[in-house]
Amino acid sequence: MLALLSPRRVAIMGASDNPLKAGGRPIHYMQRYGFTGEIYPVNPNRAEVQGLRAYPSLADLPHPPDVVVVALPGSEVGAALGQCIEVGARGAVVYSSGFAELGPEGRRAQQALVTRAQEGGLRIFGPNTQGIANFQSGAILNFSTMINECPPQDGSIAIVSQSGAGAAIVYGGLRRQGLGVRYLIATGNEADISVAETVRGVLDDASLRLVLMYAESLQHPAVLAEAARVATERDIPILAVKSGRTQTGQLTASSHTGAMASEDALADAFLRQRNIIRVQDFHELVEYARLFERRERPKGRRVVAISNSGATCVLAADAMEQNGMQAAEFSDHDVHALRAVLPSYVAARNPIDMTTALLGQPAIYGDALRAVAKSGAAEAFFVGFPIGGEGYDMSGFAAQTADFVEQTGVPVAVCAAQDWVASAFYKYDIPVFASEFRAMRGLALLAEYSKGRALPQSGMITSDRQSGAGVALSEPDSLALLAEAGLPVVAHQYCRYVDHVESAYKSMQAPFVLKGVSAAVTHKSDHGLVRLGVRDISEMGQAWNDYTSILRSLSVEFEGMLVAQQCSSDFELAVGAHWDDMFGPVIMVGQGGVLVEVMKDTQFLVAPFSRQQAQDAIGKLFMARGFAATRGLPAVDTQVLAGMVQRLGDWFASQQGALLSVDANPVLVSRTAPPVVVDAVVIKREC
Repeated sequence: MLALLSPRRVAIMGASDNPLKAGGRPIHYMQRYGFTGEIYPVNPNRAEVQGLRAYPSLADLPHPPDVVVVALPGSEVGAALGQCIEVGARGAVVYSSGFAELGPEGRRAQQALVTRAQEGGLRIFGPNTQGIANFQSGAILNFSTMINECPPQDGSIAIVSQSGAGAAIVYGGLRRQGLGVRYLIATGNEADISVAETVRGVLDDASLRLVLMYAESLQHPAVLAEAARVATERDIPILAVKSGRTQTGQLTASSHTGAMASEDALADAFLRQRNIIRVQDFHELVEYARLFERRERPKGRRVVAISNSGATCVLAADAMEQNGMQAAEFSDHDVHALRAVLPSYVAARNPIDMTTALLGQPAIYGDALRAVAKSGAAEAFFVGFPIGGEGYDMSGFAAQTADFVEQTGVPVAVCAAQDWVASAFYKYDIPVFASEFRAMRGLALLAEYSKGRALPQSGMITSDRQSGAGVALSEPDSLALLAEAGLPVVAHQYCRYVDHVESAYKSMQAPFVLKGVSAAVTHKSDHGLVRLGVRDISEMGQAWNDYTSILRSLSVEFEGMLVAQQCSSDFELAVGAHWDDMFGPVIMVGQGGVLVEVMKDTQFLVAPFSRQQAQDAIGKLFMARGFAATRGLPAVDTQVLAGMVQRLGDWFASQQGALLSVDANPVLVSRTAPPVVVDAVVIKREC
């Protein structure tokens, strides 16, 4: 990949003498911004383009090009790629549109291009791309106007985006902040080279410190998982925007898990587990870039805040809680040390409200920072200067902040409303935000990234099987399969014949739950096939007769009756799994019962995953607020729940797509007893 991004010989098919046209801009940019390789304009109608000799075709070039820019009408792209293959080019950047973005016919035409390129060993960026750029070498094969508006400066950031406009937005935002960019890459239609492959490729650049990514779909997730593993090992954060809120493909209608697993929910789970930090939009990619590009990493979520405004201190405290950060507590020794450097009218508590103390006394700020540094209380630091004017030495405050960061390695986020104040801190490469909330959110995202680096990275499980028809197992068979997998299944007996009922009654303790069994009916309560609190043998006989009649009226086979021990619980959980064509084995955990699809209090995990990741997912559930100890009631053991979810994930993944889905709902959860699966439906893939 780096070879494609660092060509020494570049040809431009459709080269224009007009530097404002797509076929003219890369020539203009490369000549203007220091490309020292060879540029070959290809235009059969011109002898010279922008002062360079032009050639009628690729076959007429003095040397084979490394990469060819194709700035031609879509109808001419196929022939152009044929020329690329004939002269031995390694890659092509296809600006041309009119392919997959137009629908089925365009997709077929695009696939024909890819097939031809693959046969000839040619890699393609695009089509329908604004191009690629390497600002270190000056190989700017990109026609974005933003490059002229915001002249390049090499840096340690890579921008990888499906959208050319999105890439330009991020590039312009970074440059306006004074941040340099190494790579600017738009993958367009991703006929060949995807965002995932590009991200993995740029990570081979040892000087890279940050990747900013935009994707509309996560093609090649296994490649992106490998990229994330490498990035985590090398401490190169990946910040990502994933757009799109569409459903996944066709799934078996009886699977709650599959029906609730939108593409966005799965993408969110995938990114979170791979420690790729997901943000909302292009502006957040820009906003948090400086904070993540720096090397400071918080060891936890304890924050110390300091400001010259009481309101900012209050808002900062609110923002801490809103973003899951914690106000660091000062020990008595810390308080004594702070009182020694602060004026008497400034309270030695967190947040530290400096009021007017900094007016004309800038050294107090540095003294306070050093006192906090010695205390070790801060794992992250917030500084708020909402207003600065005469008497405020912002340049001095910025210098003292930079010294604090260098000495402690503690990350700092500054909140400033005035441009000149922000500029004073930017001079020292200190991240600045426009609000207390944004600054605290940045620190929270950085803490999330740091926590993710400490967790083991798991690979992707893939299968060449695609979603297809499935067959539902009966509930007894489903429960038996889950029991074999090591999940806690309710004590039960399956009565295939009526004379088995009495044996079940004698061997188990009332009360019982009775269920009519038929693999064709997965939601039994909808048809009156579930009875609770049964204690008498005669009731069991009556249920048998009733279930026989109900299932016959539904024109399905009556396969017997399930007799299960009735269990009590404090909560009902739903746990499930389904095989996704893109992400492989996906596990769901959430609020269970009949309202599972109404409440939609669910979290997803892509197997395999760690127990800690399962516990983190459970902790994100709204219902998990009730799991804590309260009013004398013990807490739910979420480690046990997490272990159960992890076991389901490992087992389901081991099936390699032989199972389409598992729904275990409800799973009864008690404060004083282990969880138990009391209802399950497993759907096997038809052979």
